[in-house]
Amino acid sequence: MSDYVWVSNALTEVSLTGKLETDVWQNDREGARAAQRANEEGEPVSPEVCPKRVWGDDRAPFFEKLPDLISAQAHWIVSAKAADILRKFDLGQGGLYPVSEGVYQADNVTRAKGDYFTWIFGATKSGLLPDQSQGLRPPQAEGLWYNFPWKMSDGVVAVSADVLSGPDVWLDHNLFQSLFLSRDLGDALDQAKLRRAFRMYKAIVI
Repeated sequence: MSDYVWVSNALTEVSLTGKLETDVWQNDREGARAAQRANEEGEPVSPEVCPKRVWGDDRAPFFEKLPDLISAQAHWIVSAKAADILRKFDLGQGGLYPVSEGVYQADNVTRAKGDYFTWIFGATKSGLLPDQSQGLRPPQAEGLWYNFPWKMSDGVVAVSADVLSGPDVWLDHNLFQSLFLSRDLGDALDQAKLRRAFRMYKAIVI
């Protein structure tokens, strides 16, 4: 594969939906929903509507720490290990906002290990090449988006070279719930053994 970026299908993974509660959903549900919608559109999100405190819900088992990437009531949360890598790259209008009060067990008293951050994506690009990709599920109606193949692998998704400029993280609304990362950023996450956590695959650049 001569040139590539990385594509993640993490946003489609039900397994990454944590059994978690957040202060913003309890205190300002409408604001939290607006933040979720903005993040899904690749728009900036104010830190005021991002979680400051996260805890297990009444279904949550005991956990020593959170995974490196997980959804907490529609907010995407990353570990300090992942954040340390992400912040070295161009996040566009996105950002990493500290879960400053910490992450707790279901009792909302016992603190879990580690520091965590809300990840705002903050950019969009239109680079998907459906005809050059393999196995994409076509739109259900004209003008809608493609969906990931049922089984993902490296080289399945193809994108144009237009995506090589601009931020290192972006959404492409032509591929439903897709999250793209530049080659350098994806390589850095891969080298840190975070490829599986971020559900990343190489996408060919044509």
